[in-house]
Amino acid sequence: MPRYKTMETNSNKAMKKSFSWRVFISFGLFIALVMMLVSGVILYLSPPGRVANWTDWRMIGLTKRGWQNQHIIFGFSFLILSVFHLFFINWKAFLSYLKSKTSEGLKNPGELLTIVILSSLFGTGTYFDIEPFSAVIKFGDTISNSWERQEKQAPVPHAELMTIQQLAEQPGLGGDPEAIIKKLEKAGLKGAARNKTLAEIATMNGKTAEEVYEYIAPAKTAKHSIQGKGFGKKTLQEIADEGGVSSTSLQLALRQKGIEATPDSPLKSIAENNKIEMSELRKILETMISR
Repeated sequence: MPRYKTMETNSNKAMKKSFSWRVFISFGLFIALVMMLVSGVILYLSPPGRVANWTDWRMIGLTKRGWQNQHIIFGFSFLILSVFHLFFINWKAFLSYLKSKTSEGLKNPGELLTIVILSSLFGTGTYFDIEPFSAVIKFGDTISNSWERQEKQAPVPHAELMTIQQLAEQPGLGGDPEAIIKKLEKAGLKGAARNKTLAEIATMNGKTAEEVYEYIAPAKTAKHSIQGKGFGKKTLQEIADEGGVSSTSLQLALRQKGIEATPDSPLKSIAENNKIEMSELRKILETMISR
């Protein structure tokens, strides 16, 4: 009988010690690392925020904002678990290892010097946009921008964050928020109000901000052709007046495409300063005015 009691006692002790913090933290670090890797790759390939938010872009069920949140949270998790792993579980071994390796490094500084130089090279090369680091960034930008299509762009940058009141004040929308609300209600959408943003209304109705905007301003099929001679001499303001839109809207829309312009700039100067052909600039402006 005493033998059985001893075995039972040992079994209970084993059960009490079954939870291992070392194993818990090790698996936690592995999971956090995998999530950071996956979310990092997806964010590297994702479209720009103005496109992702407007079209409700998703990857594996999560929006771009959702993946950003995952990346941040698991990044903090990895940091916290790393601190516990180093300073609460393995702190003695870590300090001993660090001391011995530091001593070795000072005696043989080649390895330490090499990693310092490489780290500095990576940081400096990225900061000054030097090859091959710039190629990695440009490759990601190319993939990111490939998601963007003319018909998928917002009327102004981050229009999904505008309230109905703010949206009504945009060129071509009439200036009456109540008229916009009536259009949305007629389309069967709920929650439309002056202080509600397109994104909020879209979420309440299970739609994208782009789909909600379609009820407010249906897409036009015909393109506007800019008339008159001396196209290059015309200013952006004159083109805006001809098309019945605001020069500010055209300016912001051009900036989305990486084209800098001011309302009083002649179109020829805009094309030259941004290194694009006049025919390309004309096509872009015609498409913008037609929307």
